[in-house]
Amino acid sequence: MQPPPSAPPRVREASLADRPEWDRFVGEECGGVLLQSWGWGEIRRQFGWGVTRLVAQGQGGAGWRGVLQLLYRPVGLPLIRWAYAPRGPALASPTDDLAGLALLRGARSRLLRRGVVVLRLDPEWEAAGAGAELRRRLRLRPMPFDIQHRRTWLVDITGSEDEVRGRLPPSTRRNVALAERAGVTVANLAGEGVEPFYRLHLGTVARQRFQTRPLAYYQAVLAGLDASVVLATKDGRPLAAAVVATSGPRLAYLYGGSDPGPHRAMYAVHWAAIRWGRERGCRLYDMWGVPRRFSPGDPGPGYAVFKTRWGGRMEDHSGLQAAPWLGPLDRPLAGLEGLLLARRPLLT
Repeated sequence: MQPPPSAPPRVREASLADRPEWDRFVGEECGGVLLQSWGWGEIRRQFGWGVTRLVAQGQGGAGWRGVLQLLYRPVGLPLIRWAYAPRGPALASPTDDLAGLALLRGARSRLLRRGVVVLRLDPEWEAAGAGAELRRRLRLRPMPFDIQHRRTWLVDITGSEDEVRGRLPPSTRRNVALAERAGVTVANLAGEGVEPFYRLHLGTVARQRFQTRPLAYYQAVLAGLDASVVLATKDGRPLAAAVVATSGPRLAYLYGGSDPGPHRAMYAVHWAAIRWGRERGCRLYDMWGVPRRFSPGDPGPGYAVFKTRWGGRMEDHSGLQAAPWLGPLDRPLAGLEGLLLARRPLLT
């Protein structure tokens, strides 16, 4: 890895003409940070969020060094706004503190004019090592709660299909084969798969007591990203489904749902999702989050244990961070934020 440039970058707002380069940068140079993709911001815009996108660029128009997609909206009172950068900033180098500082300063100068009183970030940086040093240099402060999972489960899907299948634990290979022998069939669908997915998803939400969103939200995800509904059926009856999306080399498992039954249909769904992602050049399957205190091999929530059955490894990220904003007022505002957001989902 090349060291980051020593000169501070300049920061500007991105325009629509920047969209192809933005997604190329987030996907290829930053490893596929889906929630910083242009399409993700447009999905959030449809559901009431303002969106500002900043680019940190080398002097004289040199290459991009970092981006920051900011979402903001009123919280509690009409003139008080709260901003959030999901998985941002995204930096080409995890040690480029100058690009990170420039993006935060650019965000502050622009968002204060729009009534934003706090900015929360959860960058996809490692919890220790270079990520911890970067957080220190940017004077970020950890928050007592998270929005995104700070731990995720990653599966290597490089090599031939036989090699990928051979790396799966024996029990998972067996369950995929059992689903195939039971007559479970799988299709990759676009928008037409969203309604059967949603019915299965609502059943899982009720059983697991998760939160969910309206059908229109999932329709927007499928329209706004390189995404697919992977649907498993038997004799025409939907059994399990997942929404997956790609960003650069990464395939992400976003949402799922299934009917309880003996057919191992969700194993068939994830194997088909892996094959779909590999067709698009993905090299890593991000199974999108496990609980903060979960340890592989220990009893835990069923959805998290299921992810470990695909091999792979757990990765720890930074967790939600508070950006320096109004100096001595930051901590009192954090207390007010907690009151205003009490019992209210942040990202509906």
